[in-house]
This record gives sequence, structure tokens and C-alpha cells, in this order.
Amino acid sequence: MKTISIFITMLTVLVFNVNGQNTDVKSLLDNQKTRTEIFNTIAEDHQLMMDFMQVAKENEHGAMMMRNTENHQMKKIESKESGMMHKNDEHQMMEMMKDNPEMMQKMMGNMMEMCKKDTVMRNQMINMMTEHPEMMKMCMQKMKEKGTMNPDGKMMNTKEKSNHDNHDH
Repeated sequence: MKTISIFITMLTVLVFNVNGQNTDVKSLLDNQKTRTEIFNTIAEDHQLMMDFMQVAKENEHGAMMMRNTENHQMKKIESKESGMMHKNDEHQMMEMMKDNPEMMQKMMGNMMEMCKKDTVMRNQMINMMTEHPEMMKMCMQKMKEKGTMNPDGKMMNTKEKSNHDNHDH
């Protein structure tokens, strides 16, 4: 009888241990293989994925990450679209400037004024000019012809230019 009661007690403990499997979520997720299986199961089941997304939206950290992902994806889409539009816009602008030299002069004048005030834009303009030496040479030639540059390649300030203009007349 004593053996039967010990056997029943051991059997009861064993049954409770088997039924009370480790359901500590943290310890399940600590195992890389188990964690991957859980993630794959959620990703492959539509309802589980929808439930997961709902929980993520309601969680502050999850919502922030989802917004960052959406913003990043939108920026990628916008940059691709603007890249295509930019090339198209550039072509249209070049055609408009060819057709309307007055507009081109005004735009170039505005750009030069902006370069005077904005050092970042000025540096970008300098970099572009050094990458295109023929263009820089043509611009310098035009400035010499107009009297805004000395023959030795130095820019004339406003006072020098007015003195130069007065001596020509």
C-alpha cells in the first residue's frame, strides 16, 4: 500500500510537471531557435500578424518604430520620384532658358545674388565651376569683356569698375 501511494504521488508530480511546461515568455525568447520559430509563425499567419501589428501600434516603442519605418519608406519613394521629376524639370528649364534669354539672365543674376549671401551655395557653385574648367574659362572671358575683371584675372570692386568705366568715356 505504501508503494502504491508513493507511486501515485510520483505520478501526480510528474503529470503536474509535464502540464506545467515552461511558459515564461522571456525564457522562450532567450533561445534564438525558439524565438525565430515564433517570429516565423506570426509572420506566416495572417491573423497572428494582424494581432501583432495591433499590439505594436498600441505600444509606444512599437508605434514609434512603425512611424520611422513608414517615414523612411516614404522618403525612399519620394527621392525616386523626385529624381525622375528632377531630370525632367532640368530638361524643361534648359529649354525655357534657350527660348527666353531674358529669363535666363534674371535667373543667373538671382543666383549670383544668392551666392553672395549664402556661403554654402557659393561653395557649391565654386565646386561646380572647378569641375567644368571650360565653363569657368568662358565666364572669366565674359567678365573681362564686360569690365568686371581685370586682364590679370582679378575681380574689380565697384569703385575700380566705375573708375574704369569713366576712363573709357
